[in-house]
Amino acid sequence: MVSTMKMVDTKKRAGQAGSVSGVRINRTGRRTYTLDYKRDVVRQCSEPGVSVAAVAMQNGINANLVRRWIVRRQRELVAASAKPPPAMLPVAIDATATASLLEAGTDGNASSKPKRATAATIEIELYGARIHLRGGVDADALRSVLDVLRQR
Repeated sequence: MVSTMKMVDTKKRAGQAGSVSGVRINRTGRRTYTLDYKRDVVRQCSEPGVSVAAVAMQNGINANLVRRWIVRRQRELVAASAKPPPAMLPVAIDATATASLLEAGTDGNASSKPKRATAATIEIELYGARIHLRGGVDADALRSVLDVLRQR
């Protein structure tokens, strides 16, 4: 049994490239593609049941190059959808509550510290996690927790 192989020319010649928008051939014969052309080829590959190799052959492009375009496009989409770190919001402190805390904690001695209110509650929401702090909160411990969360 004799099998015949069909040869396929996957490279377009300089005369043919002018008919394909988005493809330029420089004087050395190297082809460059516009971003719109690349995205169109990647879009064609993303349709269900379509082979990357078939789309590449249709367009006269090496399949490995098309796969590289697909990976780059996926990275662009992931980077675009990544949420920026949440901004720290300004905090408003009620002057009457602060004054009452200071009055309750001072006995005239300059070195005494104000007492902490036991009913105080701090709620922090970062990256979808919610932290509730009730009662007295150690400022150094809270600062350490916030520093760790900020580094994520």
